[in-house]
Amino acid sequence: MRIAPSNPAIFHEAVAHDDVKTIQELRAQGYQPVTVDKNGDSPMDLLSKRQDINDETRHKLHHSLLSSLNPTAPRGYVKPEAFHGSPWGFEILRSAALKTGANDPKGGSQSLEGKVFFSDRTPLSIGDVETRDKLRQSARIYALGAGSKLTTVETRSEIYLLARAVNRAYKHDAFPGAPKIALLLPSADNPEKAVYLSLLSHLAAHGALTHEKSDEKMLMKFPFPVDVTVKDGSAAFSSQQTATIMRQAFERIEQELVDGKLPYLNVLNEGSGVPMVFGFSKIENLQTHQIRNKLLNKVSQYSYQPTDHPLSGSASGGKLKEIEVKSRQDLATLMLACVAKNVPFPDNTLIRINPSPRDKQSSGAKAQYLNSAAIERFRCKLMNDQERSDIASLDLNELQTLNRQWRALAATPGSSS
Repeated sequence: MRIAPSNPAIFHEAVAHDDVKTIQELRAQGYQPVTVDKNGDSPMDLLSKRQDINDETRHKLHHSLLSSLNPTAPRGYVKPEAFHGSPWGFEILRSAALKTGANDPKGGSQSLEGKVFFSDRTPLSIGDVETRDKLRQSARIYALGAGSKLTTVETRSEIYLLARAVNRAYKHDAFPGAPKIALLLPSADNPEKAVYLSLLSHLAAHGALTHEKSDEKMLMKFPFPVDVTVKDGSAAFSSQQTATIMRQAFERIEQELVDGKLPYLNVLNEGSGVPMVFGFSKIENLQTHQIRNKLLNKVSQYSYQPTDHPLSGSASGGKLKEIEVKSRQDLATLMLACVAKNVPFPDNTLIRINPSPRDKQSSGAKAQYLNSAAIERFRCKLMNDQERSDIASLDLNELQTLNRQWRALAATPGSSS
């Protein structure tokens, strides 16, 4: 139960009267400061609007409202007030900002493109009497980059793995006995571009093959294009022309993904994503985008700002407080990316390692937190006296090999201590 049934406004009253003790008692009983008043303000909103208290009182009230009850949380830890989930976490760290319009369109008839969205402590729908639930969970979903469209990270990861397998087979002239097909082109105009676009769709349609455990097993089932047919029959291509155009298209597809159409962490981790959730302090003056669910006759609200958001915060607030990853292995991949590309971690930012739902249920596992000192110890253990410059000089294949080694080391007990 999130709201105290006897008095839904009790958190607001406690904030108005500087009553830290009542807030702490209510939270110990399992109640949360999520009710919104008639003005749509949560207890945190009310606190931020108060001008009649000193910094010490404000800090105590803020801590009592948002301190973590997780026993593994560090002393003095306060939960973020806004979250942003993304599969492009390394690119965000490299640019030190959440950038508007940095990635491909999301699509959808009600989509709002080129904005920076946050999962924050505001009501999900008009008329709701409490703030949105499961703030981190919403951000985690976006961080997966899931979806079947050609522009989604999930689909591009599958395309990358298949294209890489094909290009390796070309290099070693070692194609297994895969089924053979012909690509159908709409016209003979610009056949190189037409083959490239057709191959993208063909690879995406067979993305499920990437669940096979080896390139060979993937290619055994992959319908391999060995011929090109023009729909209106206006042109024909020799086998040599076809082979050249096909190989160039496969190479182009893989290279474009490596060069930035796929998140660097997905490339480094050989197609497997490293979802990241960024947690920020309160951000003022966010705008609201509404999406109507016609089936449920419900309007949902999403908070955004139309400008880039620096990780260091802006005049509206929103300083980065923590970065959440799923595992020590994912943190190892992130560490390797930062070392290889000379990208620093933001100062005074916690790493939150969130265990899987299965681990939470089976063993009662709790989130673990790494401060700057623990992050540095983790990095040093992984690097094992390797020089940063040596790692930065490695090519992609060598970095992918090193990533597998670091992830294996990170999985051993005590690797983050």
